[in-house]
Formats: sequence, structure tokens, C-alpha cells
Amino acid sequence: MHLIILFALLQGFTEFIPVSSQGHLIIFNNFFNINIMSNITILEANVIAHAGSLVAVCLYYSKQIFSLFISLRHIVRPDIDKNSTLVIQLIIATFPILLCGFFFSKYFNYDDKSLLLIIGITSIFFGAILFFFDRFCLTVKGGREMNFLTSLFVGIFQCLALIPGVSRAGSIIIFLRFSGYNRNFAVFFSNLLSIPVIFGATVFVIHQNQEIFMLTEYFNLHSIGIFFFSLIFSLIFLRFLISWVKNSSFLIFAIYRIIFGGVLIYLFIVY
Repeated sequence: MHLIILFALLQGFTEFIPVSSQGHLIIFNNFFNINIMSNITILEANVIAHAGSLVAVCLYYSKQIFSLFISLRHIVRPDIDKNSTLVIQLIIATFPILLCGFFFSKYFNYDDKSLLLIIGITSIFFGAILFFFDRFCLTVKGGREMNFLTSLFVGIFQCLALIPGVSRAGSIIIFLRFSGYNRNFAVFFSNLLSIPVIFGATVFVIHQNQEIFMLTEYFNLHSIGIFFFSLIFSLIFLRFLISWVKNSSFLIFAIYRIIFGGVLIYLFIVY
């Protein structure tokens, strides 16, 4: 059970914070074998853990999500409803990664032996960029300044998260900070955008592996544990991130990325 808790902790800690959940879970899989003690493959564990994070972000933003749902009736008239405008912006920002993710999954080999090095380099590189843009770019824009073109560029930049170690949240926050948006809005938009992205990725993975998921019995102690702990840890760190950026910068996350990347490069060289 300790491996399940650790796995769920990594998912909850990294999904919404700009440090790459994908990179951390890949590293976990390299050093631990969750299948031995739970009879759950790493792929199944990923899907269950991300489902927990999806429920967590939906619970946290339940009021906003309900308002966005109601605003769908005005989606053809976004000029009279700011929430319907936000819905369109989220749709536009979601489309690029769904398209790129479909093609990327066909050609990228997640079993590549150089993954440690790739994640290490991308973690350091984007950690440095996060620090630079957050420290030196202006903070003059909020939700009112967001437009459809910027949403498209957010979606395009988010596609970089398909590279292990980049971070979906990190790529969005970096672009929005570079574009002059304040930290609160950057985190808010990134968190809302995680809902369709996580949902879409989960559906895609299940569809691509129908035989595995149809034959697996999910209602057991281990699968429930992964989902429950992922949900709890995701809520905790989601709240932490939102509280943190109200008064502080992203420096702590940039430093973490650089240290994490350095450790991975060292492990790649040693092993």
C-alpha cells in the first residue's frame, strides 16, 4: 500500500503545479513496480490516478464549472456573457493538444532508455524559463484581456507538455507570464484547462487499450486507494498552489525543477 500512496502523492503533487506529473510518474515507473504488489499495470494506475485528479479539480471549481455549463446557452453570443467567452477560449486552447497528442502517441517511445536524460534536461531548461519569465515579464493582464488568439497560442504552447518533463501546467503558465498575464489568472486558466485535457487523455488511453481495461477488475482495495489518495493529494496541492501564487512567485517551483532535473541527469550518467 505504501507504493500506492507514494504514486498517488506524486500525481496529486505534480498535476497542477508546474513541475511535470508525467515526468515524475515515468521516473516512478523506472524505479518501482506497482504491478508486483497491486496487480495493476502502470498504465491502469496512471488512468485511475488522473481520474482522481480530474474529480479533485472539478470539485474545487464546481461553482465555476456550473456557471460555465449554464453559459453554454449563450455560446453563440459570447459578447453578452463573459463565461461563454471563457468556454470558447477553453475549447480553442484544448484542441491543439488533442490533435498533437493523437499523432505524438504513435511515434514517441516511452520506454526509451534516454528518458531520464530527456526529463532531466527539459526540467532544468523549462525551470530556468519559468524563473526568467515570471521574474522579469510584466504582470498587467487578467481574464478580461484574454482573447481567442491568445487562447490558441496557449493551446499550441501546451503541446510542448507532450515531451516528458516539460509540464502541462508549466507550459501554460510560462506562456501566459511571458504574455503579461498575472500569476492568479495563469494558474486559474491552467487549472480549468486541465479538465478537458485530462478527460480527453483518459478517454483516449482507455480507447487505445480497450482489451486491458475491459478485463481488469477495478473495484479492489488498490485501485480505490490510488483514486482516493490521488483525489485527496490533488485537492491539497491544488489549494496550496492557488494560495501560494496570491502572495509569492513561481521561484520555488523553478528551483525544484532545476534540482530535480540535475538529480535525473546524475542518475542517467551513473546508471
